[in-house]
Amino acid sequence: MGGSMLLHRLPLRVVLLLCSLVALFSVVTADVVQTTKPGCANRCGNLTFAYPFGMNNAGNDCYFKESDAFFIFCDNSTDTPTPYMYTKECYNSFGGSSYNNNLSLIIPDFPISSAKNKFIAVGCDTYATFSGRQGSTYVTGCLSSCESFSDVINGSCSGIGCCETSIPRDAYQYNISVSSFNNHAGIWEFNPCGYAFVAEDGFFSFSTDNLHEPPFDMVPIVVDWLIPDQTCEDAKKNTTTYMCQENSNCTDAENGNGYQCRCLEGFQGNPYLQNGCQDINECVTSQPCVGICTNLPGSYNCSCPEGSQGDGRKDGKGCTPIIHEKRFRSIDIVLGQ
Repeated sequence: MGGSMLLHRLPLRVVLLLCSLVALFSVVTADVVQTTKPGCANRCGNLTFAYPFGMNNAGNDCYFKESDAFFIFCDNSTDTPTPYMYTKECYNSFGGSSYNNNLSLIIPDFPISSAKNKFIAVGCDTYATFSGRQGSTYVTGCLSSCESFSDVINGSCSGIGCCETSIPRDAYQYNISVSSFNNHAGIWEFNPCGYAFVAEDGFFSFSTDNLHEPPFDMVPIVVDWLIPDQTCEDAKKNTTTYMCQENSNCTDAENGNGYQCRCLEGFQGNPYLQNGCQDINECVTSQPCVGICTNLPGSYNCSCPEGSQGDGRKDGKGCTPIIHEKRFRSIDIVLGQ
């Protein structure tokens, strides 16, 4: 697997420390090989993770030590802190600003997922920007406007009370700014604030109630994790630190600077561990044959039993009985006189 992970229920001030607290390898079934190194924990509280993430317990190399981003600090002695992962701008009935906060987030090793997050702004007199650097400075954002409460439609985030836009690729950091055109004049009674945030796509469903106050105090963010700062070509030059194990391949990350490992087709498990990618027995898991199924490393073969013909596959020709035609020997009959 390569990976995306969830920045979930984390306060902004500890994001850099705990950004690797995630549930990883969720597509790997429970009966597959272990996902952590021997002797290493795979859980912190109610959070499950897999190598190259890990805690440094029992003196083992439980995480990929070439990057501290894979180290998980687990403190079970404290309650889960309350996160603050959005920014808002509020006004009073006279149009004066009563609350303003801009938000900045920096994740040095893992880029924010451009495919699995959205930038969202809520308000009837709100425009919000999302800016950062990708070698050069970029700015994107959206505008949300409405004149009365009746204009707003629940579930719609198309620009009337709520708007959203995509996240740029290669975004390791961002700044969010929220502003107003008319200081919420004329709409203050039902919408005193505008706010904006980045969240996992599908997390937020807009409601008219959201115009008064956000319905949450925590926002999940998905980041694309990778082995940072190397391409596959460069990483393969050092067999000591190269992370992709047998029965896996290496791909340069589509989002961010680094590479990811994935099990080859026909294998599943953790490609970062030795013997982590195990053969899938398709004869058992998917039962693709109508005839005889033979499991092979990374593949399988279908065949037909004796007395039948075809490719033996459920999605192919299957197996049909061989029909033998009856043949009669010609006999010359001589008639005598």
